Amino acid sequence: MKILYVLNSGKYGGMEWHVYDLIKGMLKNGHEVFVWCPAGEMSELYRGLGAQVVDEKVRFDIDPWYISGLVNFIKKNSIDIIHAHELKAVTNALLAGFFSKTKVRVSHTHTPISEWGIGKFIKFFTIVGYSTIVNWCSSAEIALTESRKKAKIKEGIQEKKLVVIPNGLDTSKYDISPNQRSDYEKEIKEKYGILTNAFIFGNVSRLTEEKGHALLIKAFDKFLKSDFFHQRDFYLLIAGGGLLEDKLRKLVEDLKLEGKVIITGSFDDSEKVKYYSTFDAFIFPSRSEGFGIVLLEALYMGLPTICSDLEVLKEIGDEVVSFFKTNDADDLAEKMVNEYERIGDSGKVISDAAKMRVEKEYSMEKFVKNYLELYQKLLEENK
Repeated sequence: MKILYVLNSGKYGGMEWHVYDLIKGMLKNGHEVFVWCPAGEMSELYRGLGAQVVDEKVRFDIDPWYISGLVNFIKKNSIDIIHAHELKAVTNALLAGFFSKTKVRVSHTHTPISEWGIGKFIKFFTIVGYSTIVNWCSSAEIALTESRKKAKIKEGIQEKKLVVIPNGLDTSKYDISPNQRSDYEKEIKEKYGILTNAFIFGNVSRLTEEKGHALLIKAFDKFLKSDFFHQRDFYLLIAGGGLLEDKLRKLVEDLKLEGKVIITGSFDDSEKVKYYSTFDAFIFPSRSEGFGIVLLEALYMGLPTICSDLEVLKEIGDEVVSFFKTNDADDLAEKMVNEYERIGDSGKVISDAAKMRVEKEYSMEKFVKNYLELYQKLLEENK
């Protein structure tokens, strides 16, 4: 098969790593892979895998120059399958696929548009526009979980178009020995001046509005006002950078939490396992999510985890995660107190049950197999 992945971001992010895993899996199975995306860290990683990458960015909601170039590229390379990710890339790629008569056109907006933090008027017309073009031009629309499928049906996408395929995790990145874990913890604590015996609540994600970092910082402030504050040194370590970095640093300053809340800024993906090794508990306070790959990472690392009670996160975390009411800082602070009471001074608590759940339900082998079967099925249907 000749497979073309289209996305409108070349930076680090969950969707971009999702595409990375697809590229790696398809190449491993002997298929030819092409990518259209803007230049960035991820586009270079795609090239490193062996994909043929074209650095192109969608400039308008419907970009006639982009569509024209993509049509010519599809015809020249005899592309069998187009798989596009997120709104602008999907819209333009589906139109290009339609005009070039590509047999299979797969679309995927990871977080349902109805859950985006945009104005009601814009959201309404975006949902109508997206569902219309998907129903008209797409061979299949991907939903990451059953709850994502239900949300997309409510948005007007035909149920027959929807296929549920969860994300998978490349666990090899996180298979480290206890000694390596201890060395990473020591390295990170020394880097940020964290006391050796401190208890660390941690988060890993891009600093954007929907990830809920402001709520997390406020909840940590409330936690510090509990009786535990004088018993031990506590830190909140937020590993990530992004649009809200300056705003969040200002919030930390306003709450007088300098030295207690550490925001790392952007970091190389290879450093991620070091942060997980340092955390005593992981907190995922997202206000909306398409899936939440970092949740799988934290669970595979065996970390005690607290999540917002979004339906999608409850599907993934099930009984191995503690949940708080989404957008409720008081409830999150209470869950943080409960988690520390449970863990106490016993040292690092590693959950085998959490790791086993990831291995069983979200293996990379299962992820790649599901997409291979979908692509082959759609090609057969469109002969």
